[in-house]
Amino acid sequence: MSLTNFPNGLSSFGLPVIPGIPATPGKVFFVDYGIGSDANTGTDIKKPFKTVSKAYDMCTTNKDDVIALVGNTTHVVTAMLDVSKNRIHFIGLDGTPGRMYGQNAKISMGVTTAATDLGVVKNTGIRNSFHNIKFVSNNTVAQSIYTFLEGGEYTLFTNCEFYKSTDMDGNKAAEFVANGDSSQFFNCTFGSLADETSGAVIRPC
Repeated sequence: MSLTNFPNGLSSFGLPVIPGIPATPGKVFFVDYGIGSDANTGTDIKKPFKTVSKAYDMCTTNKDDVIALVGNTTHVVTAMLDVSKNRIHFIGLDGTPGRMYGQNAKISMGVTTAATDLGVVKNTGIRNSFHNIKFVSNNTVAQSIYTFLEGGEYTLFTNCEFYKSTDMDGNKAAEFVANGDSSQFFNCTFGSLADETSGAVIRPC
C-alpha cells in the first residue's frame, strides 16, 4: 500500500524518494511554472501544474496536502495568493535544503492593478507551513506594500527569504506582516541584501 498518491509510495526502505517531501496521508501536487500546465493532474512530477494557485485550489483543508515547487523556475502569481485552508504545506524542491536566502524555488509577483494585491501571499490558515522558498514582490501598486502577510495560527517557516524590491522610500512598507498567532521561524532572511532604503526610512519588519 502506498503512503501517498505516488504509485509506489513516497519512500523506499525508509528514505524519501524526493528529498524535502515528507511522508503524508494527503496528496502531493507538483508545480513547475516553466513547463507545467494547469490542465495536468499535478500529482506526477512529470505532469506538474503550471501555477501555485491551481495547486492550492486542488488542496483539501486539514488533510496535510503538500505543494511541491520545482526549483528551476520562478513561480509567478498574478494576484495575491490567499491561503485560508488549514494544514497545507508549501515546499520548494532544493537539492540541499537549508538555504537562508537565494532559494531555488521562488514565488514572485510583478506589477498588478488590483488594490486587493496587498502582497504576494496572505496566510490565515491553521498549522500551515512554508519551506525552502524565496518570496519576492516587485509590485508598484499603491496598496501593495508588503511581500507576505501572516495572520494564521502555528504557521511554520523554515529556510525562507522575504524580499520587496519596491517602496524603498515608504515607512509603512514591509517584507513581512507578523499578525499570526505563535508563528515559528527557522533560518529565514527578511529584507534586501542589495537594496538600500531611502534616507531615514525604517521598515516595520
